Amino acid sequence: MLARPLQREGIVLHTPTINGYSHASPPHAARWQDWLDASCDVVDRIAQRHGPVVLGGLCTGAVLALGVAAREAAGPICGLALLSPLLAYDGWALPWWYGLRRLAYLLRLEDHFFMRERPPYGLKNERLRQWVRQQMDGGEATLAGPAQISLHAVRESERISREANTWFKDLSVPTLVLHAREDEICSLASVQKVVSRFPTRLLELVVLEDSYHMITADNDRQQVADRLARHARACLAAGVRTQSAVG
Repeated sequence: MLARPLQREGIVLHTPTINGYSHASPPHAARWQDWLDASCDVVDRIAQRHGPVVLGGLCTGAVLALGVAAREAAGPICGLALLSPLLAYDGWALPWWYGLRRLAYLLRLEDHFFMRERPPYGLKNERLRQWVRQQMDGGEATLAGPAQISLHAVRESERISREANTWFKDLSVPTLVLHAREDEICSLASVQKVVSRFPTRLLELVVLEDSYHMITADNDRQQVADRLARHARACLAAGVRTQSAVG
């Protein structure tokens, strides 16, 4: 839902498939390190064709973007956009059994159990919520993601989120963080705590007041698109200037 608003602002949006991570990729029990390796490869290929890039992601995708930028500090990334970064599973809408997941991990059953999406599906907008509910009833992937994810993926997401706590301090590119005040998966307080380790001259944290976790589709999506476009234009302009100076 962001592609057209960004296109109108002159921003080309790439949404690549990450092997082992993306819903459309072949399913296998990939580790978060595999996600990160595949993401780095994809970003390098895009940069070889198009030059400097602003890298972004939603939820765990935001944490992956952060990991790529931390690993490729001298690479093609000239800016970061972290949307609802999943830095902790501590929101207000987690299922009651979430606290028992460690038992499944201990018994090595994480590939046999799944976390199903359930209301509010990351959406404060009731009309969109009903649409997602219909899509899930039909077994489709939705704008809120797949109808369910394995506990294996949840565990790897938790692991990469813990790693993210150490990555912020090593970043050197302008970073925009967009997070809803009422995010039901990851609390705003957790995000504020982690990003406080980042140099303030490079960080902009925007708190959204009328969305839940899926900020790219919810009530604040136009504000998200506007902020992203503004951030991307500034970062890309600076990246091109730097590239020209080095050249």
